[in-house]
Amino acid sequence: MDQEEETKGNTSNFESINITEIPDNDVKLDKENFSKGLMTLLSPVIEEMDSRIVAVKASQKELSKEIERLLAELQLFVEAAEPPPIQSSIQKLISARKKLTTTNQTLKTVHDRIERMHAQLSKENTKRHTFF
Repeated sequence: MDQEEETKGNTSNFESINITEIPDNDVKLDKENFSKGLMTLLSPVIEEMDSRIVAVKASQKELSKEIERLLAELQLFVEAAEPPPIQSSIQKLISARKKLTTTNQTLKTVHDRIERMHAQLSKENTKRHTFF
């Protein structure tokens, strides 16, 4: 209970202070002291962040240079590399395609002949059934 009474006593002291009673010079000094204290507190953090940002920018610049170097080196490999010899494979595929086309034409011709023979046999069977 003693602590509660002390707290109530402290609050009543704050409530009794009228802001208009504080002289302007004291308010200005308090603002200046607050600003100085805030700057003192935040300056190291801001300086640390600034130095880290500078370090990150430098690191990114180095990384960019390294990427450019690697791209140039890869471009040299691309230009120097000969394409694999695929011409013989292409010729084999062209030959296989021609053979396949010829075989398909032959199969179509055979199929057409079988269809005609089937049609003729159907006619012959129909004539025989009508005779009997």
